Amino acid sequence: MYPIRLGFDEADARVKKLKKNGHHAEALITSVFTFEKTLRRSLRFCAISRGFTSQHCDQLFGNMGFQKMKEVWPCFERDHKKLHDFIGASWQHVQTAVTMRNKLAHGERVYNLSECRSYSDHVMAAVRDFRNATIREYNFDSWTKMPSKKKPSLNWSDNSVTKSK
Repeated sequence: MYPIRLGFDEADARVKKLKKNGHHAEALITSVFTFEKTLRRSLRFCAISRGFTSQHCDQLFGNMGFQKMKEVWPCFERDHKKLHDFIGASWQHVQTAVTMRNKLAHGERVYNLSECRSYSDHVMAAVRDFRNATIREYNFDSWTKMPSKKKPSLNWSDNSVTKSK
């Protein structure tokens, strides 16, 4: 929908502008997209930090949907926290918003605009909390240029791997 080079402030401003102009369903769709983009980039950063290459990350996360990204998050997160524990209280409305977005996008259901506005607010709060958590925990802003890695390198020490004979 928009390139990462525009930055988080621009993404946030676009959601606010949609809501200001009464396009609350579109604001919901855009806010969920923004959350997923933040999640995918944060997951990619975690995987690269664990030794995977950029190409591995493309293969792993390139077409991965929200539910699957949520499931694999603890595998790559430094302390193996679940996504809802990593983000905090603002997470509670994200799953519902994702379901709403999917049903809107596939034409399965129409939602009240006030409900769309409310959930887009909740999701953008979760995006802010998620972004702040990655900055605080990893010293990485998922809305900046991503590091890349061409050669795999695992950060295991000789003592951490038991050798079988």
